[in-house]
Amino acid sequence: MLSPLRLTPFEEYMLVDDQPAYPMSCFFLPKLRGRFNVSVFKSALQKALVNHPFLTSSVTETSGQFHWQNTGKMPDVIRLPLDGERRFPASKGINLFREPALKVSVCNENTDPTEVELDGQTNIVFEVHHSASDAAGTARLIEDILCEYARLTGFADVQRESVEPDLLVHRGIFGQKRENILRVLRERFWGLFRAWKFLMRRIVPLTPQKPDRNAPMPATGYPAILLRDLTTAETQSVQQKAKQFGVTINDLFLCSAFFAMKSCWEQHVADKKRGYFRIAVPINLRTPADDRMPAANIVSMVFLDRTPAQIQDTQSLYQGVYCETQHVKRHNLGWTFIRGLSIYQRVFGSFRKMIQQDRCWATATVTNLGRLFADILLPKREGRVQIDESLELIGVETSPPVRPWTALGISVMTYADCLTINLHYDSAVLTRSDAQSILDSIANDCST
Repeated sequence: MLSPLRLTPFEEYMLVDDQPAYPMSCFFLPKLRGRFNVSVFKSALQKALVNHPFLTSSVTETSGQFHWQNTGKMPDVIRLPLDGERRFPASKGINLFREPALKVSVCNENTDPTEVELDGQTNIVFEVHHSASDAAGTARLIEDILCEYARLTGFADVQRESVEPDLLVHRGIFGQKRENILRVLRERFWGLFRAWKFLMRRIVPLTPQKPDRNAPMPATGYPAILLRDLTTAETQSVQQKAKQFGVTINDLFLCSAFFAMKSCWEQHVADKKRGYFRIAVPINLRTPADDRMPAANIVSMVFLDRTPAQIQDTQSLYQGVYCETQHVKRHNLGWTFIRGLSIYQRVFGSFRKMIQQDRCWATATVTNLGRLFADILLPKREGRVQIDESLELIGVETSPPVRPWTALGISVMTYADCLTINLHYDSAVLTRSDAQSILDSIANDCST
């Protein structure tokens, strides 16, 4: 990595939108079972982070421009008690101007700092500032750590291609290919059309309660994240239902999220003014050329809008969402948001004016990370990754940030052939009961 590197428009947007009351933090939680060696883990973490320099970097600002500055400092590994009810420890976020982009916690029943060998279940919590990496990049870091842990214990000497930090210089280019001028014009037309809809439509928040953007810290209990692990049978039911309706699993979850949001909104909002529910959907822009890219943001966003009246008939909603997501893929419309940020930056110079607009840009975020650690070069037992003779990865959780007015961050992933749903909710405007009802509604709607 050539330090300092200027932040890309997407990275800068994530940085400027970071607020004390609404941190721009993503959370990743691998759950391990067996004998876990803290000392070996720290060594594996240190080795892996050498190749993921953004996660040990902070940000400097000079004349209104933001740059990554690699500190080379390894994060402290904090020891915390394992809490089955609250799996993610309380956080106040990450201030990139004062500290690196990664925090790490090890949660086990045994919190004695002199104990190196921990038995039972161990949860490792990775909190990452979204400017530094998306979920796929963080997953690559964790995969590197697990492989290095296995190597250090002598369990498995895997020879995976290492990432190349110097590739970070090219992270904002994405290696786009163009076929012909007609394709370019068609993509630009649809991109402009979606951009117009993004800016002009009135978006409906889940509740009328106004978020306190100026609070000095996050709401009590941040991050408030709920979990639903689907069984093998339920996961197969999701697959069968998607096949029955002729849609993808991702489409299925998007539709279920629309139904759940509409139900919650009807319970909380008395004045049913016209507007749209909007789901922000992260789009992974990685290509095979990015296989050796370190943890970074190789991602964009697309936005799906539906009025309450359009969230009525199941068949029409499913087919409408499927057609729209296929249209997005066919015309490469994942680029629209990235291009829009670049244009906005050139015109206004900063994203602060956009962030200061007190309006709802999206009702929720829904991201599907697909099959996690499916290709890791470590042995598996019943689909679960074996890290040592007595240590296995039994599950994974992850969650995107929540934003002012965007009270839900829903994350779906598959591990060991079973689906997991995480729901990160804004506890300042939604109760735990509300959030649990939304999560149950999504899970039950998809699997029945």
